[in-house]
Amino acid sequence: MGKSAPKIPLAVWLTHPVVPCWTLDARQIRRLKAELPQARVVVCRDEADFQRALPQMQVAMVWRFRPEWLPQAPRLEWIATPSAGRDYFQAARPGLELTYGSFHGRIMGETAAAMVLAVNRGLLANREAQAKGNLWPRDVLGGVMRTLAGTHAVIVGFGNIGRWVGHYLKPFGVRITGVRRHPRAAPRPGYFEPGDRVAGMARLDALLPTADHLILVLPGTPETDGLMDAARLARLPPHAAVYNLGRGNVIDEAALARALARGRLRAAVLDVFREEPLPAGSPLRTAPNTLLLPHASAISPEYLDLYLDEFIPLFREKFPAD
Repeated sequence: MGKSAPKIPLAVWLTHPVVPCWTLDARQIRRLKAELPQARVVVCRDEADFQRALPQMQVAMVWRFRPEWLPQAPRLEWIATPSAGRDYFQAARPGLELTYGSFHGRIMGETAAAMVLAVNRGLLANREAQAKGNLWPRDVLGGVMRTLAGTHAVIVGFGNIGRWVGHYLKPFGVRITGVRRHPRAAPRPGYFEPGDRVAGMARLDALLPTADHLILVLPGTPETDGLMDAARLARLPPHAAVYNLGRGNVIDEAALARALARGRLRAAVLDVFREEPLPAGSPLRTAPNTLLLPHASAISPEYLDLYLDEFIPLFREKFPAD
């Protein structure tokens, strides 16, 4: 009888100090071990644990990986993260593979739809009116509540997450324009109707005056830094609302706060910011018609289960069991 192949060392360090669903729990660890018998799963509870494990590891499942850790990991072939954001990883060397989670769209699409509904069905205005002492603000809501049918969403960043945002808005009768760098390379979503389309970034300035809902789902890169500056924000009509679920570097936050204070925009619902947590002195903290979330659009109890649904088949493909 031949000897079985050695198990693939897999270091798992997925913990979060605040959000429980971003920490791999005991049930999920059992699932990982049961479904990947070819792996030797090493569960790390902190950075010290992880660094001790690194010299023997071929695979690391982590939230972050510092470039200075690479010399400690001569056998490392693959870094896998549940995060969709590429900006958390600068580690690179020839032959080292990095993979990211691609399951976020369904969760974040629901959040985006909730944001749009909160503005257009008066939840945001109701909260603001009650905070100012108007405890039965029908007079306020009568002037701000609207249905979504026939409105136009410009979704800037029409990748997997952006397409899911459109998926959740489409049943309300919203016309969708997705904006991305390479529009011809994008698959046309099955929910598209004749008035929906995908456009290139060169069309953004022309599209802004037509937007009722500007939804930003862009990565944090030098190319996206300050994309929505004061000039572009000024191109939006006064009835438009701005939503950001991508990265905070995309918006000139001071310019956005000024536009809101002057009534040049209807509302803003923001989940991400240039500096996080958002400083207490940020002008966005006191801007009217603004809802601020703490980078939470992907929170869901199923978060890491959805990630394991992706990771386990990938691991099996790379390292088949005997």
